Amino acid sequence: MNFFNKDRCDAYLRIYIFVFFAILSIACFMGGKAFLANFKLGGDFILFWAASSQILHGHFLDIYNTAAHEAAMQSGQFLNHPYKLPFLYPPPMLLFIWPLAFFTYTISYILWALSAPIITAKTLNLLCKNWSIAAFAFFSPQFIVSLLTGQNGLLITLILTIGIFYLIKKPFLSGLILGLLVIKPHVVFLVPLCLIFSRKWRVVAGIATSASFLIILSYCVFSLETWKRFFEYSHVMQNSILHDVYLCQIFITVFGFLSVHGLPFIEAFWIQTTFSLIVVAYVLYNTVKSKNIYNNVILSLAASPLCTPYLLHYDLTYMLIPAIWIINTALRTGFFSWEKPFLIVLYFSPIFTLALTWCYHFPVEPIVATIFLCLVLRRHHYLEKHPQYA
Repeated sequence: MNFFNKDRCDAYLRIYIFVFFAILSIACFMGGKAFLANFKLGGDFILFWAASSQILHGHFLDIYNTAAHEAAMQSGQFLNHPYKLPFLYPPPMLLFIWPLAFFTYTISYILWALSAPIITAKTLNLLCKNWSIAAFAFFSPQFIVSLLTGQNGLLITLILTIGIFYLIKKPFLSGLILGLLVIKPHVVFLVPLCLIFSRKWRVVAGIATSASFLIILSYCVFSLETWKRFFEYSHVMQNSILHDVYLCQIFITVFGFLSVHGLPFIEAFWIQTTFSLIVVAYVLYNTVKSKNIYNNVILSLAASPLCTPYLLHYDLTYMLIPAIWIINTALRTGFFSWEKPFLIVLYFSPIFTLALTWCYHFPVEPIVATIFLCLVLRRHHYLEKHPQYA
């Protein structure tokens, strides 16, 4: 059965959208008032709006001060979290969020919510070349998680998608775009490593150029003192967060999984480090052997969630990119065993993984990510042996 041909995708999409809005309507009708009473638009989006407000008032250093930043969030009459919301992004991120506080919090969030998902889905269509699949991405649970949290998973996906799209045609431009990931380098640090080991020096030069430009510009605009404060603050806060077992349950990493299940910090940290080094070494080994840079970058994306101790649900939006890659290549080669059911599991994974995390303190994402990496590796090896399908 041709599970993912265009006609079937169109039919599945219509059924899915109908079911999506039916369930949404029932949920709103059944518990809408209670939900709206306890939920604030955008969740963590207040982090960025508050930082923008501090920038506009010239309080750059206060962004990296928990009490001052919380006061800025309170000014939006929004803060309603059981845990602290420190701003742990480097100063180049401030260049992206600067304009947000030109508007009230609600207007800023609405503008972001109306534009970010549509733009990101449209750019994903550049890779999949099938609007049905792009529409599935738009209505995916992962997009909804990013939307409700107001976090930057959609922005990271947007940067990666455009950068990968120009990877072969315009390598330096691709590098310039991928260099923007300096705003959150730990999420996909394997991508530049992969490009270096693949000896794609024009792309690497583009990454170095744009990343350096953002760092220098942020230094000129926000001063060296802001950079010093960022390093001091992030070191203290991340150390505190990683030692907090309650917060570790929201980390979708091997470290979070081990911490929640009672392993002491140092043992969990070293197991994560060892596991990460093994994954990185294996991915780079396959990268050196392979000649297809596009497939290498996809492999590095699939491996990235397993290589950091600090990753949350909204960060995984970019995993739609390797999933689309599997579908695109499968349309040429046919699907391998277990790919179809696992892609469905992966698509809906935010629903059951969030439930398992919050209700049973069982972060299952590292297991899902490991299986997904194995599927990507299998297809990567197949395409190396059959380059006509690459």
